[in-house]
Amino acid sequence: MKTLVLHGFAGSPGAFARFFSDAGAPCLPGHGSAPDASSWEDALARLEPQEPVAVFGYSMGARLALALAVRRPEAVRELILESGTAGIEDAVQRARRKADDDALADFIEREGMEKFVDQWEQHPTLASLRPFAAQLRPERLAHRPGGLASALRHLGAGAQPSYWSELRDVRVTVRLITGARDEKFSALAARMLELLPRAQLISIPDCGHAPHLERPQAFVEALR
Repeated sequence: MKTLVLHGFAGSPGAFARFFSDAGAPCLPGHGSAPDASSWEDALARLEPQEPVAVFGYSMGARLALALAVRRPEAVRELILESGTAGIEDAVQRARRKADDDALADFIEREGMEKFVDQWEQHPTLASLRPFAAQLRPERLAHRPGGLASALRHLGAGAQPSYWSELRDVRVTVRLITGARDEKFSALAARMLELLPRAQLISIPDCGHAPHLERPQAFVEALR
């Protein structure tokens, strides 16, 4: 295994299979056939590779990839973060996000996957993905309500700690990839670039939160 690939929330490893050869690409806890998530610490323990590898993460997966580099630096030799963040720094905002994620988890368990996906497709951050909704819908519907709810409760941005104060201690090279039209995550990446000792930021034009889906060839160039 040369690269560990960590997908995003409600996604799957299959979305990245064509971009990475010789990759280990597990389902994140709570997704697909993986066991339910119980804590972000347990998730890191499950995901930690047996030898140092490059780690790629997208969105929720990017946050977990960064957590691996911070908490298990011996396991990571390079980081590639697509549409990632170092978490929510303000404790009050983080608690508010945790409450929102818990409420959405309750909704998934109560109403089921179809109603959740209908709502998720309208999320403002994912607006640029609406043209791909029909393509993404089967992948999203394949998850179990209880599993996806557990991922929100234990791996969401409100559940994980902030890593902003630890970015200066990340010694591996970090490639930050964002879509230029994703203003929120472009700003987060620009801030991370200032704090990480060995980082590069690649902004891909004419796309939003998922460059790998919206502009796959440009994404391949960014990986190179």
